[in-house]
Amino acid sequence: MDRDVQVLTPEDEPRTGLSGEDLRDARDAGSLVRVRYGAYADADGWAALDADGRYRALVVAASRRMRRAVFSHASAAALWRLPRLGAWPQFVEVLVGASSTVRSSRGVVRHRTARRPAVVLQGGVHVTEAARTVVDLARRDRFAGALVAADHALRTGIATPDELRRESEAAGGEPGVRRARRVVTEARAEAESPGESLSRARMIELGVPPPVLQHELRDADGLVARVDFWWEHLGLVGEFDGRLKYRTDGVPDRRAVEDRLWAEKQREDRIRALGLRVVRWTWADALDTPRLATRLATAGLRPAP
Repeated sequence: MDRDVQVLTPEDEPRTGLSGEDLRDARDAGSLVRVRYGAYADADGWAALDADGRYRALVVAASRRMRRAVFSHASAAALWRLPRLGAWPQFVEVLVGASSTVRSSRGVVRHRTARRPAVVLQGGVHVTEAARTVVDLARRDRFAGALVAADHALRTGIATPDELRRESEAAGGEPGVRRARRVVTEARAEAESPGESLSRARMIELGVPPPVLQHELRDADGLVARVDFWWEHLGLVGEFDGRLKYRTDGVPDRRAVEDRLWAEKQREDRIRALGLRVVRWTWADALDTPRLATRLATAGLRPAP
């Protein structure tokens, strides 16, 4: 889901007519939930949010009391809607100057920086520019998670390869900059989903031959498929199966699932009719590096000598 919820604070009283006491009473009655100290959201709207939406709400709530703050790292990533592997933090992250004496406090992590960031407004919150956000994440986070974010930034156009390169070069000798530059070098706009990006990160870590992304296969009748991964020297197609669930009004749509499975079978039959092999894997495989390595090795993909 990509939903958001309105954050309410006592400062909104001229617009909403709700004082701080009114908001607390509504929380006690169960119609509002507290997002953060002094910030509330509609209880039903909150219940409908996924983890991404709840963390975005936390960042927005923090920004209402820290109006001059520049949010960074995971907090900026959430507002840019960058995908994340694993859970969001329980705190927000902001940048402060290198000479700042303000320390991190409960619920707020402050990162000192000598580099003045380019700042933009996202969802009403001041955040670091997308390229800076990706590089900050890549300096700190693991390679796979950072590549997922970098690929998404390129695919959606919120950052360009040149912008990522400039940011990684500007980081100079800061901690984690070598990993960040590796992420920037390997990032590709062609990766169409977080699962594909994670799979590609694992392949890079394993040292298997790099695939062509989003390769088109054709037969006498025209386009057969545009496949996630393609190794021409092996005649091998790689497909990440995200196991998307088709739903109607929150209820699993069995017919849609059956139609999708049938369409996938026909598509794979046409691929195999070209004399090609197909290897598939799921989120469970991509999250387990040894398991994915075994699956790829069985298909003939092993680390280059």
